[in-house]
Amino acid sequence: MLVVVAALVVGAAMWWQAVDSGDQAALTAGAPVTEALPSPRTPQPSTTRRTSAPPASSETPVGEPPTELTAVSMSKMGQAVLDGEGAVLFRYEHDNPHKAKSACLGECAVVWIPVTTTGTPSVTGIDPALVGTVKRPEGAKQVTLAGWPLYKFANARPGEWTGQGTDHVWFVIKPDGQRNLNCLPAPVQ
Repeated sequence: MLVVVAALVVGAAMWWQAVDSGDQAALTAGAPVTEALPSPRTPQPSTTRRTSAPPASSETPVGEPPTELTAVSMSKMGQAVLDGEGAVLFRYEHDNPHKAKSACLGECAVVWIPVTTTGTPSVTGIDPALVGTVKRPEGAKQVTLAGWPLYKFANARPGEWTGQGTDHVWFVIKPDGQRNLNCLPAPVQ
């Protein structure tokens, strides 16, 4: 029991040292371990809505489907949004949902990968009116939810929420665009 407590204290100290240093990569790499779900639970069929993908155009590369967003309910995290590969999606508090741009650029976008699309995103369990896109500096269309640009953590496996609460600015996004405050490493103010 003492070994487990000591390991938790050392792990928390290392994570908070990364918070104090401001090192984004060290911070997310040292974030608390998360629950991995092999098959996230999706909402009941009666609450599932899907938008239809637009017909292929000259802008949509042949063979590349548009991004998929799915609302899920996870046993510990609660409400979340996954992409088509099962990655848990995040919002960044330095973004502004009322401005059409992302604040996560350069090295930030290497650790926190912007969710991009080539067409109209397909949604399940999410109000299609809340989904949009913003243009990134390199020209890609980044998917937004309630105005918040969407990201996924580079080193997370499907169903993981590694990075939740990182630097008190990265949060799992709920299907309505609100930040999910479950499973945080420390109180967020």
